[in-house]
Amino acid sequence: MKLIKRNIYKVDEVGVKISTQGGEIRAAVYIKVKGKTLNVVGMDFEEKGQVLDGFVDWKVINGYQWISTRHQIQSIHSFVCDIFNIDASNLSVKFSSDICHSFFDIGTIKKCTITDVELESSKSIELFNEQENMNLLIVERSREVVECGNKDYYQDVPTVIHRNTQTRVNWFLTRFQGQHGLLENCFLTGFYVKAFLKFWSENKMSNLVSIIAYQSVERLFDYEKVLQVLEERVRSSEGNILKALRVEKPSKKRIYPYKSIIAQEHQFEADTFDCDGGYDVVRNSDGKRATIKISRDYFMFFFWL
Repeated sequence: MKLIKRNIYKVDEVGVKISTQGGEIRAAVYIKVKGKTLNVVGMDFEEKGQVLDGFVDWKVINGYQWISTRHQIQSIHSFVCDIFNIDASNLSVKFSSDICHSFFDIGTIKKCTITDVELESSKSIELFNEQENMNLLIVERSREVVECGNKDYYQDVPTVIHRNTQTRVNWFLTRFQGQHGLLENCFLTGFYVKAFLKFWSENKMSNLVSIIAYQSVERLFDYEKVLQVLEERVRSSEGNILKALRVEKPSKKRIYPYKSIIAQEHQFEADTFDCDGGYDVVRNSDGKRATIKISRDYFMFFFWL
C-alpha cells in the first residue's frame, strides 16, 4: 500500500461490476490498468425475497445477513479507491446482465456500462431517472437479438458510446441532446443525416460537440445524397433543405482537437480527426462552424469551439 500511495503503481479506474444468474448475484470491485481489467474483490449473494437488504452471503454457514448490501459494496469500493489513489466519487459501474440499480445511491454513478438488450428494459428507465449525474454511458454489444426502440430517456447523458447502434443512429441524429457520441455498427441513411444537418442548422442540438458514426458492413450507406446537397450549398446559397447553413470547402489543413473522454475508451485510427477534404458547415444565425466528414463507411461531425 505504501508503494502504491507513492505512485509507484497506478490504475486508471476502480469500478464495480454486477452480474446475475438465476437468484445469484455477484458484485466485483475491479481495477483497470492500460485497458485491461482485473477483479480485486468478489462478493456473491443469494436473493431472499424482493428487498435489497434481504441478500445474504451464501458462503457463510450460519446465514449471517449483511447489514446492507448497498453499504457493503460501496464501502469496499471506497477502500480499494483509497488504496489506488482514485477518487471514489467518480463511480464506474458495469451491469453485465440485469440492471441492479438499487445497489447504488441516487445520483452517484458517473460512468455506466450496460448491454444493448437491457437498454430497452424498464429497469434502464429507472436507472436514468435515478442517475442524472451520469456523464458517460457505454452500451456494449450482446450476443442476443436486439429490438431497437426509440426511447429517449438517455438523450441528455453528455457522452454516449454505443457499440451496436443499428437503427438507433436515427434517434441519435435527431434527438440526442448530449455533447459527444461514438456510434458503431450503424445503419446510416442519407435521409437522417440530412435531417441532422437541418436540425443543427436550426440550433435544435445546441449542446452537440461531436458525433462519430461508423456504418455497419451489412448495410449500404447512400452517402452520395448527402454529398449532393453539400455540393449544391458550396456552389449556391439558393434552395435545398440546408438554407440555414453556409457550406465551404476549406483549403487549409486542420486537425480537430478532440478532447472527449471517449478517447480513453476507444482507439481511433490516426486520420480520424484530420479534417482535410471535409466540408465546413456554418450556421447563418450565429456563425458557428463545424466540419463534416462523410464516406460510405462513416459520418463524422466536429464542432469548432
